[in-house]
Amino acid sequence: MLVGMSAPIRKPGDPTAAPIPSEAPRAPTEAQWAAMSPAQREQAVRALLASESQEELDEREAMAEGDPHLDAKMEARDTLRAWFGRRGRRIYIGAEIKVYYPGEKGFTPDVIAVTDVDPGPRLCWMVSAEGKGIDLAIEVHYAGDWRKDFVDNVARYAALGIREYFVYDIQRGHLRGYRLPSTGVRRYESIASRVGRYRSEVLELDLTVESGRLRFYADTAELVTAGELVGKLERMIEAAEARIEREQARAEQALERLSAAILMILGARGIPASEEARGRILSETDLSVLERWLQRAATATAVEELFLEPAGR
Repeated sequence: MLVGMSAPIRKPGDPTAAPIPSEAPRAPTEAQWAAMSPAQREQAVRALLASESQEELDEREAMAEGDPHLDAKMEARDTLRAWFGRRGRRIYIGAEIKVYYPGEKGFTPDVIAVTDVDPGPRLCWMVSAEGKGIDLAIEVHYAGDWRKDFVDNVARYAALGIREYFVYDIQRGHLRGYRLPSTGVRRYESIASRVGRYRSEVLELDLTVESGRLRFYADTAELVTAGELVGKLERMIEAAEARIEREQARAEQALERLSAAILMILGARGIPASEEARGRILSETDLSVLERWLQRAATATAVEELFLEPAGR
């Protein structure tokens, strides 16, 4: 049985059940995992995911930082998934997914990225099962424990060998980036800002904060969310429709002016126009036809001459 999993889980409203364990369970060590059968491994994962220790309950409560926190990390996840999905890159992007390293308690970064793996959905990231740890973690801080995101995680994620760690403070509009050095030392070095942008070697993208939001750039191109893309297309359609309406209005005005000019010339020359002829002139929608009638109105001796078909037709 997994460390920390020996005590049964208390059922709500059951006073006879054993108390809730205080500590979260630890994932199997590499040796334990190697000795397990596939069925035992599946059972171990189910037990970890079903755990309800006080430590885990406290963690979940701390993660409940409201809509600004949730929206920011989900937007980051969806933006990255869409970007890499369009390019066919094998990279897993997850949000609020439990991560288990061998012999360690699980933890739940706001966003994770793992390169060169199947990007399909998962219930958790079990390092022993996947064959590798995560490559990048992003934490979004809004109203939770500042020390956890900016101090504790910096040490913990480096010790676990997570290549890059970014932490975004929503209320301060501030972003920090950390990367493990190439020497193999598991102690983060700060990523230097370049004109407000922080380069992620894992994602091959730049991260920055703009207009109070965490944004991603590929060179000079900003990665947009699906919602932003839909909004952009809708604005383009609206602009095109407005342009068409303006062009139609100008065309209608041109037709009206030509029709009025034809009738004015006929009236000035004393050439009567029947109601039928006036109606035909006013209802014509072909600009070239009206222009031909306008030319004829200057020399015609009767209104019917306007409507004669050109020679050869």
